[in-house]
Amino acid sequence: MSKDLERFVRDNRGAFDTERPTGKVWEKIQKELKPAGQKPPVRRLPMVWLAAAAVMFAVSATLLYMNFNSGNGATDISGENTGTRSNGYIAAIDPVYAAQVNRFTAVIDEKQAELKTLQNDNPNLYEKFSSDIQKLDSTYSLLKNQLPVNPNKEELLQAMIWNLQLQINLLNQQLDIIQKIKNSNSNSL
Repeated sequence: MSKDLERFVRDNRGAFDTERPTGKVWEKIQKELKPAGQKPPVRRLPMVWLAAAAVMFAVSATLLYMNFNSGNGATDISGENTGTRSNGYIAAIDPVYAAQVNRFTAVIDEKQAELKTLQNDNPNLYEKFSSDIQKLDSTYSLLKNQLPVNPNKEELLQAMIWNLQLQINLLNQQLDIIQKIKNSNSNSL
């Protein structure tokens, strides 16, 4: 029976498609959907909600600022805070790595203090040396910021240690250059 109905509709389709609704029908439908000249209602939040949102935003911004600027260590030759190199988070992950970070950081701070003596004698060279160390230190900071979210914490800690070793090697090379400059100056006198 359904095949007969399908065949009837298919054979007589042209007769079904000849009828079209008048324009008045469409106008009536449009009026019912959206009355002309009427704007959709605007809902306004009460002032209490706006104030609460502003307070939450301020608190969140303050907490984020405090989280990213929480180091209280010594400053390196570029004036950056070196106390952010090691923290309790590294010690919680692996105390051995934390001890290495602390030891390397102390050596870096000592060598940077030596390098700082160059600042008055040769400011251009000091600035170049300082920018080289800053590049390595910014890489270290990136690694440290990835530590809480990275699943391979041990590999990241090893990369951090390697970066600190590179900083020490670079400082040693810079101090050797300074020593050679001082020796050549004293020999020329």
